Amino acid sequence: MSAKKTLLAASIFAAVSPSIYAQDTSNSQATMFDEVVVSATRTEQNLKDVSSSISTVSSNDIDNTMSNSIQDVLKYTPGVTANGGGRFGLSGFTIRGMSDSRIKVLVDGVQQPTPYNPGANEQRKYPSSIEIDTLKVIEVNKGPSSTLYGSDALGGTVLMQTKNPDDILRTDSDENAFEAKTSYNSIDSSSKTTGTWAMREADLETLLMLTYKTGNESETHSNGADIDGPTRGASNPADAEVGNLLAKAFYNLNESHRIGAIVEYYTSQYDEDELSYEGYTIMPGFSYKDNYNKDTTTRLRVGVEHKWTANNSYFDTLESKLNVQQTESLSENYDTTYGSSPSTSGRRMRERIASDDSIQFDAQFDKLADVGDSFHQLTYGISYKENKFSTENTDYKYDLGTVAPGHTDMPDATMTQYGIFLQDQAFLLNEQLVLTAGIRYDSFKAEPKTNDGFSTEYPDSKNDAFTAKLGSVYHFNNNFSALAQISQGFKAPTLQDMYYFYDSGAVIDANPDLKAESSISYEAGIRAQSTAAQIELMAFYNEYSDFINQKYLGKVVGGPNDGKEHYTKENIGSVEIYGVELSSTFLLDEAFDAPKGTYSKLSIAYAEGRDKESGDSIDSVAPLTSNLGLGYDSENHTFGTLLNINMVASKDKWANSGYENINVAGYTLVDLTAYYRPMNDLTVRGGLFNAFDKQYWLYNDMIGAEADDNGLDRKAQAGRNWGIELDYKF
Repeated sequence: MSAKKTLLAASIFAAVSPSIYAQDTSNSQATMFDEVVVSATRTEQNLKDVSSSISTVSSNDIDNTMSNSIQDVLKYTPGVTANGGGRFGLSGFTIRGMSDSRIKVLVDGVQQPTPYNPGANEQRKYPSSIEIDTLKVIEVNKGPSSTLYGSDALGGTVLMQTKNPDDILRTDSDENAFEAKTSYNSIDSSSKTTGTWAMREADLETLLMLTYKTGNESETHSNGADIDGPTRGASNPADAEVGNLLAKAFYNLNESHRIGAIVEYYTSQYDEDELSYEGYTIMPGFSYKDNYNKDTTTRLRVGVEHKWTANNSYFDTLESKLNVQQTESLSENYDTTYGSSPSTSGRRMRERIASDDSIQFDAQFDKLADVGDSFHQLTYGISYKENKFSTENTDYKYDLGTVAPGHTDMPDATMTQYGIFLQDQAFLLNEQLVLTAGIRYDSFKAEPKTNDGFSTEYPDSKNDAFTAKLGSVYHFNNNFSALAQISQGFKAPTLQDMYYFYDSGAVIDANPDLKAESSISYEAGIRAQSTAAQIELMAFYNEYSDFINQKYLGKVVGGPNDGKEHYTKENIGSVEIYGVELSSTFLLDEAFDAPKGTYSKLSIAYAEGRDKESGDSIDSVAPLTSNLGLGYDSENHTFGTLLNINMVASKDKWANSGYENINVAGYTLVDLTAYYRPMNDLTVRGGLFNAFDKQYWLYNDMIGAEADDNGLDRKAQAGRNWGIELDYKF
């Protein structure tokens, strides 16, 4: 094998240097343009050889922007939004107009639960149990990526990697390393402390991270009225508490075998005084008061892994992982109701429990094959997941002394998925041309069953699909490349898509005969890089077929639901979303002889989307968004600052759903952060956010909102807020 090929093989299989994901102050600018990603090919690759658009956020970015949540982490990323917040936390992600169950979320390769939202305020089951202090990097694979990651990656994939011992350890020798980080944020009056210990002793490496956070509700803008009732504009008062443990251990049995174990446990408690429901009347003669909620969310992950470096005829490395994950959301909803019937009046507590437990196994083989004047990076493997979803809903009526199963909209179910995949990344013409081709087969089966609150029996559902992708990168020279990719996506209908039933107020019928959604994406662009700048310009066109959407069927005639509005989920023809994205970084000192250490980052994202049958706009497509960052790091890295200016246009294109959605005004936000390092191991950070106290609303929080809706101010984001952080490494 030639020297160049040997170098490539080493770069593919070597462990990623911590300086790529964590700040190395001695060469941070040198590594800024030498980025390695995993999500594009399932193996570590230099971004310049990847044929798709990948956005990354490192732990260094999280620190520099003083992000308080994953929503904060991704707010400067073009074409990507993290949704949700408040009582139920992170609800999912939107990538180029696709959101929720159409985006696959992975933590260390382990799929997180599909969002479940039964509609009422009593319950949510979201992938919100992720502690950002544990994250080494977030990679967002934009567009369909089912060829690599299977079902649910219809619109993209969000991969989060937690920190390993070598991300904390400072040398290659035996040592102990410690880090203590503590912070305060005014947006939710929260105090958070994370302690980290990493150790290497001969062939053993370990990591222990403990996080504890207390706080209150996240503020809305101060213009919101602090009153009781549905027109309340301020957030409901709440007490919040979060704890997280991450423990890892890796042991080198010999030069060929490395084993590892991981335990992660997350728990959060959110107690809310729901003042916005005080006096709310859901129908004539039926109202609420004394509303109080207690929500508990837990996630436990236990995993083992094995890496075998064999260098035989079939594979160079084999990595296998087995993970067991248990997640649960418990919501206790207390209130006093007043109605015309004694059986519906009085003090009560509605207990809502949703559990999502899974066993996941993945095995991936990698082989670097030398074929004449070219070489091929082959990646193939299998994945298996068994997932059990269940609800346990109970109504306690204290004044009546009764306990009974509560209303349940979903059956319990077991879901089984498996996939087989193969990918070839070929380096041709002396590495000038990189071709990537992949194919995957996925099978999905859902087996619903009745429970105490859901007696309707539904048939099993089965789906399978082949997906493929073909991409290329052509390097005109070391500084300029063109790239293009065609990729397919697949999403089996979720349990909520198929089996959700509701008959209070309106009627939503289940549809277990839904077909799987599919997508095809075309994207092309250029990458340019020099010692002073890096630019990526991408255009994309995505088409989604058999799109699952809620359809209005008219009023029910006859029976117990006579006169009620009638809806169901159906597959519609196709949806298209297209747009352009630009991201760039400039070292201003290199490019324009600015003061040493100054740099800028600019990103712009524009997209349009419509239902090709009706012509309606797609509500989840974001308006024109841009972000400008201006930063400075002193030559000895004792001081630095970052100014971010986030500009979002108005959102005035909505689907015609029988009502007039309120238009959302555009806004400009200014955030300023800075750090000071008085000694080598101590860093002090401070941040001022929404510096000009702008009142604004996120477009995705306003989907379905009408101008005369109550409590619109309660959906506004926080006004001016600030944070401070101390980080000590020893």
